[in-house]
Amino acid sequence: MYLENTAPNMKLRNILFLLSILFLACQAPQQVQSLQATHYRVSKDSVAADPKVTAMIAPYKTRLDSLMNIDIIHAEGEFKKDQPEGSLGNMVCDVLMRYATQQGYSPDLCLMNNGGLRIPVIYKGSVSVRTIYELMPFENQLLLLKIKGMKMQELLETIAATGGAPVAGIKMEIDNRSISSLTIQGKPLDVSKDYWVLTSDYLANGGDKADALKDPLEVKDLNKLIRDVLIETLAAMDTEGAHLVPITDGRISKK
Repeated sequence: MYLENTAPNMKLRNILFLLSILFLACQAPQQVQSLQATHYRVSKDSVAADPKVTAMIAPYKTRLDSLMNIDIIHAEGEFKKDQPEGSLGNMVCDVLMRYATQQGYSPDLCLMNNGGLRIPVIYKGSVSVRTIYELMPFENQLLLLKIKGMKMQELLETIAATGGAPVAGIKMEIDNRSISSLTIQGKPLDVSKDYWVLTSDYLANGGDKADALKDPLEVKDLNKLIRDVLIETLAAMDTEGAHLVPITDGRISKK
């Protein structure tokens, strides 16, 4: 379980509001009137800080740093990226499933990719906005895809062949890179059934060998960046008096 009682706090609205204000404030509508390119040769010895530029960006950097350093939630242990299963990937998928469920959806599977988790570990202690940006620096959208049972089988066989991936909603045992046992939401795979997969737009487009996700029966765009979902949901959990406990529960294992 990821939830344990702690003193509740009210940081969620502040985090979301301040982030939106900061990034909107730093942008103004612009229209290109002309374009002229000049090429310069740059080396590490030729680059020096421009005092005027430094002074100009200093207020924005100070505000950005203050927002990035906001603590979201407390981690009771280390969350590590690993295969076939890692506590970091488990946490990410479980939090995304939590969000989707709260929005009224019922995903059968959440699938992420280890390559999309850009830091190997979240350490015990406070988890900040900066930590989540370092974990998920890309602008990946969260999608729900409806796929046929045969495509689900193909997808899970790919996960087994590649040695595992961050998932939630399934329990799978891998033997010699093949599936030896499998349940989805506690039930055997039914190739005649349609399944909903919660995933990133990168994987939905066939990235990281997820070709089975291409051309789905239906797509629901949740209109949220995965990074923002993590920040928002973790902050909400914290306000409810929760903190994070790393788990590896055998959702993917090897013989």
